[in-house]
Amino acid sequence: MYVKFYILMKLDPNPILNYFAPKNRFIGVLSIPHSGETIPKDIAPYLIEDFNHLAQDADWRVHELVDIEALTEAGIAVVYSNIIRTAIDLNRSRDMALLNWKENSKGVKVVKDIPSSELAHTLLGKYYDPYFEVIRTLMEELKNFTEQPNFIDLHSMPSRAEEYHLKKNPNQKIERPDFCLSDQKGITCNEKFIEFYQQKLKENYPEVTINDPYVGGHITQYVDQTYPTGDNIQIEISRAIYMDELTKEMKRPLTDKLKPILTQCLIEGFEKFFRPKY
Repeated sequence: MYVKFYILMKLDPNPILNYFAPKNRFIGVLSIPHSGETIPKDIAPYLIEDFNHLAQDADWRVHELVDIEALTEAGIAVVYSNIIRTAIDLNRSRDMALLNWKENSKGVKVVKDIPSSELAHTLLGKYYDPYFEVIRTLMEELKNFTEQPNFIDLHSMPSRAEEYHLKKNPNQKIERPDFCLSDQKGITCNEKFIEFYQQKLKENYPEVTINDPYVGGHITQYVDQTYPTGDNIQIEISRAIYMDELTKEMKRPLTDKLKPILTQCLIEGFEKFFRPKY
């Protein structure tokens, strides 16, 4: 066990996050911040009750698209949030994270009310800060083994841009690629790092773009600002390549294809770009 990190939680069937420690030489960190479906009881009064609308923009079951056991055996730490992003959006700055989505990407109003600033501070401390504490702890531990602590933030995206997305980026295509890799337009990693993942994924999925339609989010920015010597990217997966976007059901023939490909791609990339200190 290389990572000396333990998280103490209340006896709750839905903990704030799940953390899986690397079982061998620690070579990188995988973050999955948006696949959670849990609505905290102390945030629920501020949201509508229709779960389908609340979960419209969740990264459905992304943590099931990788073999976590294989990743940890390869020395990769994995952390994913259980909290639904409508309540706490971890890929936003702290001042924007709580109840950030007033409407979902279909234009449905999902927030009924806003808590006081005092309560908001408490909720952020309870549901937002722990995720970043885990990231900081893992990256600090990783620095014991390498001068180049590498990090990937894994997401999924709608296969087609909605009106919401077109307002954010009017120049994007309606049809999304199979994968979008992002490095804040060349800021957060060496180009060889992101190009490796692009070429590896292209062996099985033809459309793999870089910084189109996404350039990365708050987490890639945060990791780059805090650990600038490492390579750090965001990966977005089109939901069309693993699920039915209307029913929200996973398509097992598609996930059975995707899971080993994505897992192996992540392992090979972290291994290839790991630079041990000793």
